[in-house]
Amino acid sequence: MQTPTRRRIVAGFLQLAATRGFESVSLRTLAREVGMQAPSIYSSFPGGKDEIVAESLRWFTHAFAYDLLAGAEKATSAEEYWAALVQGHLAQQLQRPEPNIWDLLVATDKVARFLKDEVRAEADLWTSLHQDMFIAAADEMGLKLSASTVQQILTLLDGVGRWAGRSGGDQELSLLTDRAVALTLSIVEINAEIRSAV
Repeated sequence: MQTPTRRRIVAGFLQLAATRGFESVSLRTLAREVGMQAPSIYSSFPGGKDEIVAESLRWFTHAFAYDLLAGAEKATSAEEYWAALVQGHLAQQLQRPEPNIWDLLVATDKVARFLKDEVRAEADLWTSLHQDMFIAAADEMGLKLSASTVQQILTLLDGVGRWAGRSGGDQELSLLTDRAVALTLSIVEINAEIRSAV
């Protein structure tokens, strides 16, 4: 259950992980960040850091999915749905630190296997549902997406902070969305041409 205290601890964890790196976050530094004693953190999260990490991933996933669906539900065509997915992803990547932490935690787990099995399964499920949203939009537009093509698209969108040069503002987000929609659809077309040539 997400109580105000648990939310405060999760928000503090995400802030510290974003600014200092995941490995540097201890329960002692987290307690200082949120103005609590370490035993108080254990009373909210008996499982310690592992439980906080799991809750952080769930909290981020819920917020990301909610925002993505809220934007996409206004779409009246497959093309608008695709653009809404792209814009929602870009907005999350550019306006919040959590997506980068999510990417880091999931990538680190692939090497170090520190997440519990059920948390890893939840992360895998969210990733596959996100991919399925793009696949469904492409199907509606008469396009076929392979798993590799979806990964290329998500890599492009996840990396927007490195290629966009964004300084802020809704108008700029709109221009970036237009560019990203064109780029993602060109990835689909290039991969379709490669498949048909083989």
